[in-house]
Amino acid sequence: MRFFNPRRDFWGEHFRLDEAAIQPRTDIGEVTARILEFNHNERIRERQVLIEVGAYPSPAAQQRMTQ
Repeated sequence: MRFFNPRRDFWGEHFRLDEAAIQPRTDIGEVTARILEFNHNERIRERQVLIEVGAYPSPAAQQRMTQ
């Protein structure tokens, strides 16, 4: 299985943001999230803090998530 390629793939097709966790929607998303440890405890904690201060996701990232 290949990894998610941001130049070729649409983020919202392969992932969804569930509070501070990034949940895979496809096999490509699953492989990418697992190998890159998207939901490692430290990463989730960091995202939670960024969400609390309104810095996550960034406006540019939000746009790429929903296009």
